[in-house]
Amino acid sequence: MFGYSDLYGGYNGGQAQYVRVPYANFGPRKIADSLTDDQALFLTDIFPTGYTGVMWADLKGGETVAIFGAGPVGSMAAKSAVLHNAKKVIVIDTLQYRLDQIKKLTGCETILWKDAEQTVEQIRDMTDGRGADVCIEAVGFEPERNLLDKAKAVVNFEKGSIKVLDACMSGVKRGGFVSILGVYPMNYDNFRVGQMFDKGITLKAGQSPVHAIIDKLIKYVETGQVKLDDIITHRLSLDDVSKGYEIFDKKEDGCVKVVLDPWK
Repeated sequence: MFGYSDLYGGYNGGQAQYVRVPYANFGPRKIADSLTDDQALFLTDIFPTGYTGVMWADLKGGETVAIFGAGPVGSMAAKSAVLHNAKKVIVIDTLQYRLDQIKKLTGCETILWKDAEQTVEQIRDMTDGRGADVCIEAVGFEPERNLLDKAKAVVNFEKGSIKVLDACMSGVKRGGFVSILGVYPMNYDNFRVGQMFDKGITLKAGQSPVHAIIDKLIKYVETGQVKLDDIITHRLSLDDVSKGYEIFDKKEDGCVKVVLDPWK
């Protein structure tokens, strides 16, 4: 993984001017001439990641899948749940405009996060009190936090928060499955191992095994079974890269996904 500090080896970033790629002949795939760059672009990262969260849960069809986070990865997880014939897809986020977009694109149901307790209760209300069959965590250790959350992190010498993961553990049904796609770079106190044991939750986390699934995902796009480029909200030139990062980070101007065009 490039550009993720010393957690994964300290390699220079994937968006640096030059990048040394070990085993560079192993990664590339040929893309059909019929596909545009935009159609193929998200096969490189967010589609495999979102798909993995659904794949791990081994859906048979007819399940309820709750996805925490309506950003690029969460959006791809929602599309992947639809591909796997989930009966109900619920997407949770703190921003209404992101929920409106993913509902328009997938027909999913949505929950506007106000706090964890209310969100979990809404999931249960939407699932006859049982909870979701699968919860997918697509937020990571840097959710929106109040002052109390930040104070807890300081006291515990932690970075960020696991409150979204906590909500996944509470929102999933007994015997359910939790996929963790969001990044957690360190250990955390108060991890809900007791709840995990009591409810019989299966939990899986990590990076997407892209090489194991990429050829299948290319076929999904080539045959039109899934559309990826409809999540793009902004197209900017490389000269505007700082602006792109800023509006994505601050959730400004209805931003969900920025595409940087070197020819723009």
